[in-house]
Amino acid sequence: MASLLTAPAAVLLGTPPGEGPVLVIVPPWSDAPAVLAASGGRPLGPVRAPFAVLAAFPSPESATQARAHGAWAVLGGAALAALCGVSDART
Repeated sequence: MASLLTAPAAVLLGTPPGEGPVLVIVPPWSDAPAVLAASGGRPLGPVRAPFAVLAAFPSPESATQARAHGAWAVLGGAALAALCGVSDART
């Protein structure tokens, strides 16, 4: 069972974010706005989930820096669409 989940998770977590909104997955005990600010991002929307926040960054490179500041993962639009079951999303 674990091997069935490992490959899709590796693809999703290994996909670098592109242009546009990204989903930043953070530990529930972390300060998500501080993680975003440290890497040049800002939250989108008025509410965040316990483990994630939708965010905007000035560039894909700054989005990937969120991991260095405490994020567990940074998912771009294609990975986010795949999580939602959309297979033909354009990024």
